[in-house]
Parts: sequence; structure tokens; C-alpha cells
Amino acid sequence: MKAYKKGRIIENVEISKDIYKMIIDVNLSAEPGQFFMFRTESFRDEPLLSRPFGVCDQSSGSLTLLYQVVGEGTDIMADLTSNHEVKLLGPLGNGFNLENSANKKIAVVAGGIGIAPLLYLVKNLESKVDFYAGFTEDPYFIDEFRPYVDNVTCASFKKDGIFVTELFDPNDYDLIYACGPNGMLKSIHEKNTSAELQISMESHMACGIGACLGCTVESSDGEFLRVCKDGPVFNSKEVFS
Repeated sequence: MKAYKKGRIIENVEISKDIYKMIIDVNLSAEPGQFFMFRTESFRDEPLLSRPFGVCDQSSGSLTLLYQVVGEGTDIMADLTSNHEVKLLGPLGNGFNLENSANKKIAVVAGGIGIAPLLYLVKNLESKVDFYAGFTEDPYFIDEFRPYVDNVTCASFKKDGIFVTELFDPNDYDLIYACGPNGMLKSIHEKNTSAELQISMESHMACGIGACLGCTVESSDGEFLRVCKDGPVFNSKEVFS
């Protein structure tokens, strides 16, 4: 059974309103799309569970995560400073399948903080891709993608009045990787008739290893899938009918 690894924060900076990038001195050897459970001793002051985060980027000896301050746990995280000790469990879950990505026309689609696990994905694809990103407010983290993709198209609903799903036709592609709100993922699935669509699901998690069943979603055939153990990446046909 996996055990928590200790690491120390190298950097924890706000890159946009309530959006933080944290770099940790630790090596998890994760695959694109996998995630880890994060905790700190500061969580002991309140009855807080570990928090799940997708691998945003990694290199030898360091791991990058991107997170949005939306509650008590991430509010505590935003106040953590360099050299603070944290604990990570992972890598966990099933990531994106890259085996059949060579020589394919590919789109990568992000919705809001769903952009987080997609940077490490595009850095590991053999072919450059078209990258689409949608945000409620101002776009963020887009420039990190430019060296690894052919085209970047983004929209802010507040400024442009459109959703990311209106920026492209799924049927123009052979393969689509997407991460964001479930409504966005379902919309892409419903418009798609020909592309392979791999989706990274967002869900509340407690254990991260499939034991508590707190992250289950209903599958297209009426069964239940554990996002942490069976996913977080699925073929969209497994989830949406």
C-alpha cells in the first residue's frame, strides 16, 4: 500500500485572483492525468481531510500543482510558505491514454481550473495540438502551454459571453483530451460523433484509493464508477450516454 511522502514547498505564489501555483520538492514519478492527495500539519487544526490535486507538471525532484482557493483547505494552503513541510500520497488513479496519440489530429480542452493537469499532458504528447481553454473570469496559465501546442484559443464568459465548447467542433478531431466541469465534458460528448474523447472527471474525494466510495459517479450503463480508482480519466462513453 502506498504511504505518504514528505516534501517541502519551494514556491507558492498567486498567479491570478485566487489561483495559486505551488512547487514542491518531491518526486512522485506520475503519468499525465494522475493525481495525488495533499495534506499538511496545518490541516490538523481543523477536521480537514486530505485534498486531491492533479499533477500539473513535474521534473526530476519537483512537482507542480495548480489550485483555486474555494474553501477552508485551499485557504490554508494559500498561506503556506517556502520550506513548509507537506505530505503527498500518490501517484494515484488512471491517467490519460497516450498510446494511440501519434499522428492524430488532437484537441486539448480546459475549463477553468481543469487546466491544471493538462500542461503535463501536452508536454508528453508526440504531436503538437490545438489547445482550447474557457474561463468564467480572466484567463490564466495560458502562456505555459504555448511552447507545446500549435494553437491556443481561449475565452472568458464574463468578457466574451461564450463557453469553451462553442470554440470548436469535436468532429474536426481524431482525439480529444478534456478536463473541466462535468457540464462542459457532457456538452463535448453530446456534440461529438467521431472523435475518441478522454475526460478527466472532477469529484470530491476523501481517501483517494477507492475505499470510501465518496467520489462515485454513475456510469452510462447504470453502474457506479470510483473517480479516484477507476479514473479520474475515462472514455466519455463510460460516463455519458
